[in-house]
Order: sequence, then structure tokens, then C-alpha cells
Amino acid sequence: MCDITDSEGSLAATLSHDELLEITQSSISTLLTCDPLLSDLPPDITLEEVLSQIAVEHGQAITIFINREDEPVLKVVVPQSATVSDLKKAIARHFEIYQKRIKNKVKISWKYIWKTYDLNYEGLILDCDHRSIDEYGVTNKVTLTFKKRRKRKRI
Repeated sequence: MCDITDSEGSLAATLSHDELLEITQSSISTLLTCDPLLSDLPPDITLEEVLSQIAVEHGQAITIFINREDEPVLKVVVPQSATVSDLKKAIARHFEIYQKRIKNKVKISWKYIWKTYDLNYEGLILDCDHRSIDEYGVTNKVTLTFKKRRKRKRI
């Protein structure tokens, strides 16, 4: 554990909360850019993202890439035992973080998205929310795509 010297303590007492926050964020950003293992992480990384990356490194989680037509690929981390429903929730969380980072305040109706699109992996549609993703053959570092749902004929 780090000990704070008297000079650092008195300096911290004279700075405002916003100034300390800015110094801390600047220090974290410098650490992230200088460390080769952490350089691919965003400077405003959340605790959830850090814990996800640790889980991936320990083999407890997998990374899945979500390909959207003309949009950047989303990198989503889910536990190895995740269900399709868990994956959909992780996509929604990741997309909200992505929107916040690009400062876009568009509200997404995920209910509409999941009624309109399916997740597709090598021709297989992940259509059963309670099934495990590994039942569909989804493993670490695979790419899923959004596929427009076909209208089903009613009989």
C-alpha cells in the first residue's frame, strides 16, 4: 500500500475535487498509454470493463465480436457459460458505453432490435434465449452478425 507523504497530503488538501479528478484521470491515461499490456484499453475505462478483461485473461470469460453492417465492430466480453440472453444484455451494455464514449445520446429500443434482428453465427441463428452460446458453437474470438429476421408465415 502507498504511503502519502506530508507534502502530497498538503497538496491534495489545497486542490479541489475537480482538480484531483483531472490529475487522477491524466495519470491513469498516461499509465494506460505507456504500458504495452494496457495500451489497447480506453482512457475512460470502467470497473466493469477492467473486471471483464481480467476474467478473459483468467479464462473465465470469452470475447465475441459483433459485426454490424456499416458500423464499427463491437467487442463484447461474456462469461463462458453465458446464455443467448446474457449475450444480448452484454451487447446492450457495451453499446451504451460505446454511445457514451462518442457522446451520442440516442436512445435505443432493444426490444425493437431483438424483434427485428437475430444474431447469426456461421449460418446458425441464435434464436433460443435460454440456450447456452456454446451450444451454437460460439467460442472465444468469434464474430457474430446481425441478420434481419424473416417474416414467419402464420398458418
